[in-house]
Order: sequence, then structure tokens, then C-alpha cells
Amino acid sequence: MDSPETMMKVAEAWNTAWLARDLEGMKAIAADDYIQWHSHIRKEFTKTEEFDMLVEALKVMNINFYDVTLTPLTEGVLQQCLGDVELSNGAKATGVPFAMVYRIRDGQLVRCDEYVDGMSLPKLDFIPPQ
Repeated sequence: MDSPETMMKVAEAWNTAWLARDLEGMKAIAADDYIQWHSHIRKEFTKTEEFDMLVEALKVMNINFYDVTLTPLTEGVLQQCLGDVELSNGAKATGVPFAMVYRIRDGQLVRCDEYVDGMSLPKLDFIPPQ
């Protein structure tokens, strides 16, 4: 099991890469069996699906996370933060509360469960309906 310090460093590295829009850096942090769950669309994405979606998302969307609080858990890290979301069509939402539960194994991110109230987000047309 990773130490709390190691898990915090993984979460911090993930956030640093996200804020830099460094998808290749994020891929290096994510394990091959990485899973991303998005509460607002109730779907799990494999690593490939998640990064394919992020490529499309970043063409039309900018999300900036701030007021980030990281709390170590037994097998990962809880992140609580606020986010400002702006779409290329001008739609935006500010101060949106997010929570992510990162699961970490052997210094890599293996799962992220992301919680956000989808009704507080602008309409995201690039995500396929479920």
C-alpha cells in the first residue's frame, strides 16, 4: 500500500497536469486499468475513453479548479474544490462544487470517482447521452 505522502503527491501531480492541460502527463500518472466515473452522466470510462473524451472536451471547455483541499484516505485521496467552467459558446458556471475520490496503487491513479451536480454545469454537448 502506498504511503499517505505518496498518494498525496500522486493527487498533486494529477492536478498540476490537469491545470496545465497536460494530457500526456495525466496519462503517465493513470494506470493502464484506470477508471473514471462521472456522477453527472453516471458512466464509467476506461482510460482510453476518458482521454478521448478529454481531447474533445478541451476543444470546447475550460475548467479551472481552485480552493482545492486534499485529504488522505486509506487507499487514496479525497479532493474537494470549486470549479469555474466556461464553454466556447460563452456558457459558464462559477463556483461549482466538485469532489473527487482518487484511488491510488503503486504510485499510479487507478480510479477517480468525480462528483458534481450536473444541473450546476452548462450543457455539455460533447458527452454522448446515456
